Amino acid sequence: MFEDFILNEVEKITFIIARLAGFKVTAKSDEFIKLADTTLQNEYCIKLQELLDLTTDDFELWLQKQNYHADKLDALAQLLYMHCEPFKPNPETLTALQKVIIIFDQLEKKHHRSSFENINKRNSIYQFLQNNYE
Repeated sequence: MFEDFILNEVEKITFIIARLAGFKVTAKSDEFIKLADTTLQNEYCIKLQELLDLTTDDFELWLQKQNYHADKLDALAQLLYMHCEPFKPNPETLTALQKVIIIFDQLEKKHHRSSFENINKRNSIYQFLQNNYE
């Protein structure tokens, strides 16, 4: 029963992530922001700007309190990563990418989950940070 609930949640979030990616590809940034904000509000009980405004320490505490399943954490990382694309050297992108790294770290350490996609995204983030902040 619980597994069915998790599967339904994963399917729902996967569908939303696919729609978000479609908005991003077609350069419909307003629709992306609206759907991202609605998704975050409905699935994570937080608005996009509130999430972006959290310090990295507050974000880690928030994640600990929420204790999300690995799939839901991964979906959150994908949403934040897509929000940042294309990467621009500004404070919002920096803090959002730091949050993506925090999620990837949690997925690997707490949930023992890693993927080639996330490893590639992590490498892209590190390359961006090295090129713009070191």
